[in-house]
Amino acid sequence: MDIKKTIRVGITAALLASAPVSSLWAADQTDAARIRELVDTGMHYYWSGGDIKKAEAEVFKGITLHGRYDVVEQAFTQASALSPERLDFRYAIASARILQKNTDGAIETLTGITRVDPNAFNAYTWLAALAHIRNDDAAYRNYMDAMAGIDHARADQFRQRFARADAIMAESPNQTVPVLQNHSMVVILGYALAEDGSMRPPLLQRLEVGLEAAKKNPDAYVMVTGGQPQSGVTEGDMMMRWLVDHGISRDRIIIEDKSKDTVGNMLNVANLLHRHTADDVILVTSASHMRRARSVLEDALGQYDDDAVVHPLIALDFDSIEEAAKVSDAERLVVYRDLLRVAGLWAFPGLQQ
Repeated sequence: MDIKKTIRVGITAALLASAPVSSLWAADQTDAARIRELVDTGMHYYWSGGDIKKAEAEVFKGITLHGRYDVVEQAFTQASALSPERLDFRYAIASARILQKNTDGAIETLTGITRVDPNAFNAYTWLAALAHIRNDDAAYRNYMDAMAGIDHARADQFRQRFARADAIMAESPNQTVPVLQNHSMVVILGYALAEDGSMRPPLLQRLEVGLEAAKKNPDAYVMVTGGQPQSGVTEGDMMMRWLVDHGISRDRIIIEDKSKDTVGNMLNVANLLHRHTADDVILVTSASHMRRARSVLEDALGQYDDDAVVHPLIALDFDSIEEAAKVSDAERLVVYRDLLRVAGLWAFPGLQQ
């Protein structure tokens, strides 16, 4: 060992040995309080954002921040520095980088986790997904082999998940309303309300399509979803009122208004579909959202061993159906991110699935 380093280590050890126990406990308490502040800040900015300049000045003491997810990354990076043994903080850093489309940074963080824990199945799964998105077949196979070496059955389940998501993304968007004979449900996915609680154009487009599906399938129940409140109302509330105003009986409508995002939404929808024993589901959402929503919903249904058939029906939010059929790398990243989340790989372990 370098002599200067040896001296520094010796001095540090001597100081720690001579320090009162109460001062060491106080230092631990200070770190714990700082970690709680950082975690709370990170999750606040993940959910609802905030004043970034204020965060720079008060929480991060001058570190330049560029956006709400950059705040999330910085919060968990600093928490990890204070508690480097906490791998959950490293997963959170990787998730924040994925949100910013910084896949190189996410791969670096996840690879670091595997060096600390060679049996980190979740880290290898994220790495396999990112390699697959990048069309890096050699890396994908290596990561899948690592997963299989840890848990062969679980690795095979993820292989099937990836294949199903790929098949969904390869399908052409559908605008034709299916007419079904079995016990069916029309599920219309919500879209964030304006600050005054009014519905924005994408949500109104989804409702128009959902209304047509409900009219052509008069025996089907209609589920409306979305739980983010604005001005005292939720998406589900407003959607139900709109449908009733347009002739759909209130008795046909089921409201799912507990979820805050697509993953929570699809988990709750799958639970309700299973409880109502639906055989067929007409899933209505925007074309730009359909591949992600359907991939997540089908996986969530599978977790209930529910074999209900999902029939996608889009509200076209592109200039043409040809444009809607194109899948960007950014969309693939979001599809796989939420697919892993619904499969149990939490984005922010212990805090947010």
